[in-house]
Amino acid sequence: MNSSVDQSEQVNRAIYLGDAGMRLMCPNHFTAKVRRFHEYERRFYRDLLRASRYDLIIEVGCSGYRLIGVKSDYNDYLGIDINPPRARRLKNGRGAVIRCEANRFFKRTRLINEIMIRYDGRVLCILPFNFLGTMDAPMEFLTRVCQVPFDLALSLFSTSETATVARLEYYDLCGISVQGVVRTDDYVRLDCSNGFQAFAFDPFFLESRISARGFRLSNAECYDVCHFLHFKKSNPGYGSQDNANRAPGS
Repeated sequence: MNSSVDQSEQVNRAIYLGDAGMRLMCPNHFTAKVRRFHEYERRFYRDLLRASRYDLIIEVGCSGYRLIGVKSDYNDYLGIDINPPRARRLKNGRGAVIRCEANRFFKRTRLINEIMIRYDGRVLCILPFNFLGTMDAPMEFLTRVCQVPFDLALSLFSTSETATVARLEYYDLCGISVQGVVRTDDYVRLDCSNGFQAFAFDPFFLESRISARGFRLSNAECYDVCHFLHFKKSNPGYGSQDNANRAPGS
C-alpha cells in the first residue's frame, strides 16, 4: 500500500472548502459518464432500501442531498457535509443536515450512541459519489468509519481505464489539472497540480479491509465506471436479515 493513502495532511479538505470544491459538485461539470454514475447510484440505493429495513439514512458528504430522493416515507434522513447548502432542515420534515467535517462526525461517540438507541440499530451510513476516494488519508478515515455500529454503503469510481478517462474529463471541466496518474493493484490515484489527490479503489481491496473490521459484504454491483458495495455490521442481533450475499462483480 502506497504511504500516500494514509497521509494525514488536509489538502483535500481545504480544497473542498474553496471554489474548487464548489466546481467539483456543480452539475454543469458532470460528463455523461459521471451522470451515469449518479443514475446507477440512485438505482442501487433505491433497490437496497426496498430490500432492507433502515429507519435512518446518513449521507456523509451529502452536498445537495443527492440521495434523499431514493428514501421511502418511513426512512429518516441525516446529511453530513463540511460545506452544506444554507438550508439545514429540509422541506416537509424529510430530513436534516449537520454542518460537520466527516472525521469529526465519526468521533462524536455520544451522538452516534444516541442515534443507535433512537433507531434501534437500523441505520445505514452512505459514503456517496466516490467520497472515500477524495478524503485525506482515506484508509485512516475508513478505519474510523468502521468503528461505529452503522451498516455501511459506498459508491466508488472503478479502477478501469474507462473510469480513469472519465475522471480526467470531469476534473478538466472543473478546472483541476491532473499532473499524474498512479496505478497499483489496489487503486488508481490522480495527482493534481493544486495538491488534490483522488483515489479510485479496487472493490476486492476494500472488501478485505472492511471485512477485517467486523463487516460482511451483503451486496455489490460493479460497472465499467463505478462500483457499489453494501456491508452489514456483524454484531449478533443487530441489523436486518440479508437479502443477498455475493462478491463484487457477481
